[in-house]
Amino acid sequence: MKDFTQYIQESKAACESIYGMSPEEIPFLKVGLTKEQLQQKQNKYGKVLTIVKEFMKKLIEYLDGVPTLIVTTDSEGYVLEIFGDTGIKQMVDSLGITIGARFDEKDVGTNSVSLALKHGEPIGLIGDDHYHDCLAGVACYSAPFSYSDSNQLAGTVSIMTLVDFANQFHLGLLSSAVDTIEGEIRLQEQNHKLYLLNQVLINSAPLGIIMTDDSGGILEYNPGAEEILGIPKKEAIPKGIGGIKGLSEYVVRALQRQEKIENTETTLIDHKNGHERICLVDVLPLYDSFHRLTGAFAQFRDMTNYHELQKQVIQSEKLSAVGKLGAGFAHEIRNPLSSIIGLVQLLKENNEHNKYLQIITDELERMKTLVNQFVLLGKPTKLQKTNSDIVQLIRNTVELMNSNARLNKVQMEFVSEETELFVPIDESQVKQVLINFIKNAVEAMPDGGLLLIQLQVNKKEKEFRITIQDEGEGMTQAEVERLGTPFFTTKESGLGMGIPICFDIAKAHNGFINVESAKGRGTSIHLVFPLQNGMRRKN
Repeated sequence: MKDFTQYIQESKAACESIYGMSPEEIPFLKVGLTKEQLQQKQNKYGKVLTIVKEFMKKLIEYLDGVPTLIVTTDSEGYVLEIFGDTGIKQMVDSLGITIGARFDEKDVGTNSVSLALKHGEPIGLIGDDHYHDCLAGVACYSAPFSYSDSNQLAGTVSIMTLVDFANQFHLGLLSSAVDTIEGEIRLQEQNHKLYLLNQVLINSAPLGIIMTDDSGGILEYNPGAEEILGIPKKEAIPKGIGGIKGLSEYVVRALQRQEKIENTETTLIDHKNGHERICLVDVLPLYDSFHRLTGAFAQFRDMTNYHELQKQVIQSEKLSAVGKLGAGFAHEIRNPLSSIIGLVQLLKENNEHNKYLQIITDELERMKTLVNQFVLLGKPTKLQKTNSDIVQLIRNTVELMNSNARLNKVQMEFVSEETELFVPIDESQVKQVLINFIKNAVEAMPDGGLLLIQLQVNKKEKEFRITIQDEGEGMTQAEVERLGTPFFTTKESGLGMGIPICFDIAKAHNGFINVESAKGRGTSIHLVFPLQNGMRRKN
């Protein structure tokens, strides 16, 4: 054991000359913590005290037959925990060495706790090494410990026993135990940090993350996976990876072939609503330190909105190309068309075959309408916004279209949450959109039916929604997806350019159009516009 003679002599000299102590006195720990202060320190050292107790109890078992008391202090010498031999504990109680008291050289004289904290190394005092005569019958060994990266002292762990049982190996055993305790504390701290980091990465990431064992049993299933798949964690774990269609085959490949799957697109089902989600998937096999397969890690990102945006970009490019073609075409034929129409009007005034000229005029007017629509399609939509009452605009449009609806045995009904609602719109163009969709809805019900028009306001999202709902024959999903494509129409005599123009008008208002339809079940058109001049994002 190391010779601590110099440390002991310096301490005893201080006790005599500085603190004015007498060896015959009985020392007493005077400074103590309040209940609140003690509770705060014990909470701070909670994990440390648990680990110290666990390891030091094993040491006491190893020292079977040796009366041993364990004392743990903080970095200031305050006693946080005492356990072990009851006989020694009664003796130290008489000296005021209790939980909350402080080991201070000026109160208790030369002691191993104060010396260990002062010099930062394990120290042992046996019998007369203590300053006071009443401690000549005990042996005390103290070792400082730290667990932070800075190695700053956090406290001490001490062994107290009777001199008759003192052994040169006690300090070595204590030092080894404290080294192990420090390692365990650091390991638990590191594990806690990794756990927190893991929780942040897994629970906060906008990704679905699933980890499995080597048989496909689910070990980790984060909130992102719940959101994308619509399957709660408590339902997913019992089923294993086999219960997740579209993903299970990739995980099985990773487990069976130990194959990496990276940046692979797949379609997963959102079980909340049955909708398909296009996802980008990565699956990696996991190994232990001996390179044995232990499981698989899968992450997947919902790319549905990205694909929808891609479609919109492609659609926009198509419209742009068609628009340029249409503008050129319209420019070349509009002037001669106007001349022909004018000349036909002159002929009608002096020609007895007016009915044929009328047919020619009607067809030319139809061609002129087609050309004008080409022009509209080729130009960016320009708005002349005014603060207009959208409720009154819808009422006027319904009244305008009502006679045509009655001829087709269609009953029109307008329902509004508001009696008036002033919003910044181009009244003429929004009216054109309403007329177009109402006309289509009426034509979709050749045998009559109910045409319901609703106005709803969402103040939270700062938007208003006009819904035009018919009881017509409806459309397939494929037809719905093609709506807005120039020249696509479900009507025999349609041109397929009215709807694209409506989409452009909605977009120019920073709004959008949603279409819900099913074959044989009718169609609902949702026109969504901002309450103020702001961008609305399609959900």
